[in-house]
Amino acid sequence: MDEYQKDYVAPNVYSIAESKVEEHYCPRVICSNDRVIGFLMYCVEVDPPDETLFWLFRFMIGKDHQAKGYGTKALQMVIDEIAAKGAKRIRTMYKSSNNIAGKLYKEMGFIETGEYDECGDIILELNISLQKNAN
Repeated sequence: MDEYQKDYVAPNVYSIAESKVEEHYCPRVICSNDRVIGFLMYCVEVDPPDETLFWLFRFMIGKDHQAKGYGTKALQMVIDEIAAKGAKRIRTMYKSSNNIAGKLYKEMGFIETGEYDECGDIILELNISLQKNAN
């Protein structure tokens, strides 16, 4: 990630450590030609339990691999993976200063909910059946 993007997402090492404690966290490495180019992590909603709602709460592409379509491909792959687990909705969030992330999520069918998380990040939601119908 570029230096100005450091505040957009937690360090990957922290996320991986978190996934060892929180068993419902699903970390995924994003690769191209056997090279790691990014990372994402998602989980099912547990508070209150809702097996139809998932959260994508970590998503990053390395700075040398941005603006090459990898983010779009990785996001579609994780949407498909989560949908296969029975999800009907996926929520994510982004900082208002991260216009690139906001644009990507909206292009993929996520809609702002009007809510903010505890860090003040904008929450978006994807209705999976609507996204599938659009593609």
